[in-house]
Amino acid sequence: MSEMCVAAYVAGDHLKEGDAYTATLRGVGSRVEYTLVAPIDGEIVGTICHCPPDGLSPAALAGPDEYEFRFLAIAPGAWGAGIGSALVADCEAQAIASGARYMLLSVIDSNERAINLYERLGYARLPEREWSPTPAGDSTSGASIRLLVMR
Repeated sequence: MSEMCVAAYVAGDHLKEGDAYTATLRGVGSRVEYTLVAPIDGEIVGTICHCPPDGLSPAALAGPDEYEFRFLAIAPGAWGAGIGSALVADCEAQAIASGARYMLLSVIDSNERAINLYERLGYARLPEREWSPTPAGDSTSGASIRLLVMR
């Protein structure tokens, strides 16, 4: 599951294999209880981490009335099959059931495919909440990762 996540980010040209953030993507063990998977024929082709504002999940930004999802990854061979939309819908259903008013997400600024998906699903950017999980110089390119926030 963790290698599929890294492979998706690398194939999408959002990270390079040696970037420090790949360790975060591989660290699924710390968030496994919050991770939903999409299997096809017994193989995991998609993952997403749902993050309720419970103080225990890997939520990075969610406030009391917000629910968050992170680490959406689809195996490159399954891109365009609707798996990402289905995983987001699963997270939205959990958010609604929990009583959250808003769904929040972070997306790497270079991931136009995902940004377009989120916009189609009704998400809009919140530029004032953009952030970086890595400091400058922490990637093979020397640049920090910039995450857009959408709600």
